[in-house]
Amino acid sequence: FDSLPDGQALYNQVARLLGNFRLPVFVLEQSRMEYLSQTLSLFSRQLEDLSLYRDGIIRHLCSFVLLQMADALCRENLESSVYVKRSSEIFRQFKKLLVQHYRQHHDIGFYAGCLNISTTYLSRIVKNITGHTVHFHISELLCTEAKRLLDTTDMGIKEIADELGFSDQSVFGKFFVKATGVSPLKYRKR
Repeated sequence: FDSLPDGQALYNQVARLLGNFRLPVFVLEQSRMEYLSQTLSLFSRQLEDLSLYRDGIIRHLCSFVLLQMADALCRENLESSVYVKRSSEIFRQFKKLLVQHYRQHHDIGFYAGCLNISTTYLSRIVKNITGHTVHFHISELLCTEAKRLLDTTDMGIKEIADELGFSDQSVFGKFFVKATGVSPLKYRKR
């Protein structure tokens, strides 16, 4: 969704809700919910039969869903702007870069450099939007992936440390203990 231009409109609406842990985030009126359900039903097994234009069709359907959701959120919060603020766009680009590179790059300098901004500015944007630091976002992804690898693979601890870009097994172990309270080996045994 991040690669689709129509994602920006939705992202601007969603960005204002980050850090708000109120559930549900918003409630769809019945007619909008039915319309969105009809659109989502277009993502069916029949798409597998299409070979030549399937990717284009899926891309357009995704854009349509994104715009429907952005419209619903915009109607929910009429005082919110439909335009993307610079800080929201920078945060979106940061999250996109983070998902692509979190295994290799664990430092804020890399992400700030890719975005052509200072580390201080990136830190301020991320903290203002989410209430968490850049380091928190990097650590959260690393910890989630480490848990997934420990739960679902038979990779050794050293292999997982290498896979996640840690300099050695010891550094990975210290990171994991700090994040979860238990060592990777104890986590796997549980």
